[in-house]
Amino acid sequence: MKVVRWEPFYPLRSDFEKSFYDFFAPAARTKAGFIEPAVDIIEKDENIIVKAQVPGIPKEDIKLEVQGDQLTIKGENKQEKEEKKENYYRQEILYGSFYRLIDLPAEVEKENIKATLKDGVLEIALKKSKALKPVKIEIK
Repeated sequence: MKVVRWEPFYPLRSDFEKSFYDFFAPAARTKAGFIEPAVDIIEKDENIIVKAQVPGIPKEDIKLEVQGDQLTIKGENKQEKEEKKENYYRQEILYGSFYRLIDLPAEVEKENIKATLKDGVLEIALKKSKALKPVKIEIK
């Protein structure tokens, strides 16, 4: 999904300025209004490890699904209470639904998925499907 930010002079910036702005800009929402958590995807021998940043979100508010070679991470970052009286000078903490669809590099065994949440990092360990392992064929 493409991230949408409103920045009136963004089209006029140089490539370097755009890269700098994109790196240091606060988290943004997708066109559908969802927050996209940052992820790392690591492929190891038999496994695929996905790490997602979901700080402050309890595991009960996170839903994971695997279908084919796609992993879906979704949930909601709930604001404790809304203060109408506060005059924010700057507000970058995003509240609301988050959603991330990840194309995995291979299909996985759905019965061997393990997920843990520690210090705001969701780690999902997926075992690659045995059907994808190469089979050696002896020539007679």
